[in-house]
Amino acid sequence: MSMCHALSAAIALLFAAVPSAHAQVSYPEKTIRIVSPFPPGGAADTLARVLAQKLTEYFGRSAIVENRVGAGGTIGTDVVAKAAPDGYTLLLGNVSTLAIAPGVYTKLPYDPARDFTAVTLVGKSPLVITVHPSVPAKTLNELITLARGRPGQMTFGSSGAGSITHFTGELLNTAGKIRITHVPYKGSPPVIQAMISGEVDMGVLQVVEGLPHYRSGRLRALAVSGTQRSTALAEVPHAGEVGVKGLEATTWYCVVAPRGVPPPIVRTLHAALTKAIGSADFTSRFAADGVIPAPSTADELANLIRSEIPKWAEVARRTGVKLD
Repeated sequence: MSMCHALSAAIALLFAAVPSAHAQVSYPEKTIRIVSPFPPGGAADTLARVLAQKLTEYFGRSAIVENRVGAGGTIGTDVVAKAAPDGYTLLLGNVSTLAIAPGVYTKLPYDPARDFTAVTLVGKSPLVITVHPSVPAKTLNELITLARGRPGQMTFGSSGAGSITHFTGELLNTAGKIRITHVPYKGSPPVIQAMISGEVDMGVLQVVEGLPHYRSGRLRALAVSGTQRSTALAEVPHAGEVGVKGLEATTWYCVVAPRGVPPPIVRTLHAALTKAIGSADFTSRFAADGVIPAPSTADELANLIRSEIPKWAEVARRTGVKLD
């Protein structure tokens, strides 16, 4: 082959590779779907909708939210696990669907550590240990002392067996060496009503759920879980600073995609989402609800999911919670 022919062949090969590379760079070319596995109006769904709007603005192409609810969020999560790995189906996941579910569901149809491509953590929010003002405890340590004197007699409400609020209450039992009896409800509103009416002594709530009642004086926030105060309840101490160790429960939210999404697409999504999460309007919008923006690398999110699964599985084992 002459040098001229060899050069022509090399140029032809070079240009033959261009369409493939261009296809990656031009993502997205159609609508991006963010699956929210929870009903409209909650914290996770609101985060999904704000992120969809931000992606629409960033890419100049539509991003929408699709609610696929049921079975504690596991139905919508499974939809994404089985979707095409092309970057056009994403999940607004959280601690319940990706870390707690493996320990409580006997027939979980997906493996959080294996079936997803991590993109980024979105935000974190502590849980709030809450009582009615008539309960004679104004601090978390006073509540623990009170419960020690009444083993098994005091009660706490959660939004359901196997929920993050249930397991946070169980972590408090372990941390304080106490036994406050769990009473499951179907969601947080009935927990709030049960505390207000005196049906239960204590409840565990997401920050945003109790805010109106703390401010009106109908409920008292004793402490938040974890090692960081909430932006929405800055006056309420976290468990660590009052000496209660082991109450490190956090509701976290993230974006994941099906397993096998090409790395260039993951990097493109990561850049768009971290810019959105770091924006001033995103931060101010969710600070009032107690969600602390916390973008991460994909590896950091994958490590978080893997580390949280055995932690919550152990709590599920101790409490004997199993769901079908």
